[in-house]
Amino acid sequence: MEKKKYAAYGMLLAGTALLAVGVQNFLEPMELVAGGISGLGMILDDVSRRLGGPAVPLWLVNTALNVPLFLLAWYAQGRQFLGKTILTSLLFSVMLYIAARFPMYHGDLLTAAAYGGVFMGAGLGLVLRGGATTGGVDLVAALLHDGFFHHVSVARLVLFLDGSIILLGLVTFGPTHTLYAILAVGIMEKVMDRVAEGGSAVRAAVIVTEEGKAVAEGLSALRGRGVMSLLDMENCPEKGQNVLYCVFSQKDLSLVKSLIMNIDRKAYFLLSDMRDVLGDTEFHK
Repeated sequence: MEKKKYAAYGMLLAGTALLAVGVQNFLEPMELVAGGISGLGMILDDVSRRLGGPAVPLWLVNTALNVPLFLLAWYAQGRQFLGKTILTSLLFSVMLYIAARFPMYHGDLLTAAAYGGVFMGAGLGLVLRGGATTGGVDLVAALLHDGFFHHVSVARLVLFLDGSIILLGLVTFGPTHTLYAILAVGIMEKVMDRVAEGGSAVRAAVIVTEEGKAVAEGLSALRGRGVMSLLDMENCPEKGQNVLYCVFSQKDLSLVKSLIMNIDRKAYFLLSDMRDVLGDTEFHK
């Protein structure tokens, strides 16, 4: 139990560090607003500079906006609602402060969007695996959902809030920067999903074949994969066919396809992505 606890905090530490590098060292210097409190901070900093005011560091904006949100959430939802989110948000502010002391990227927008998206996605994925969020827009969306918009999902509220911030970025920095910011968001989402899932891409296949026994035996022999028969030959609407179900890792996809086609070229199968697979599995092989 202690090892899992320390591992979770290690993920939060590493995740906030990677996230800070992506935002502070790649997106911020290239004026790429990818939503969130940090995106709002970039806009506030630009407006302040244009009006002749001081620079507004991202770590300060993240802290200043999150603290009242935490107090409101504590009052509205209780301590259990926040969990590790307060710690993660404060860690993120500290990491932003540290990252600002390192060199900033000033190159082409595509490279900034790519690296920024990868760093942010890896960071957020680790934070999610550690059982927390960074607060900010997620927290605002949860509060709005509970207080005013019960009929709207939290995910849609997050999308609306992030989209609004990106639109503000469009007005502030122009369409070209916004286009690359959206690209960074897309990269971030892909990387975040893979990291949050632990890097284990698992696929499932529903196979309809007249050679059910041979296919099942072949799949079972393939790294010890288990196969479930959903419909047997007697109950299947198409006489003489079996419907099989098998779960396997992404790296075995080509082997599974070849095996099925070699046994029954008339077989067809449906593939789907699996998020979580529990039980006695051996996908790490």
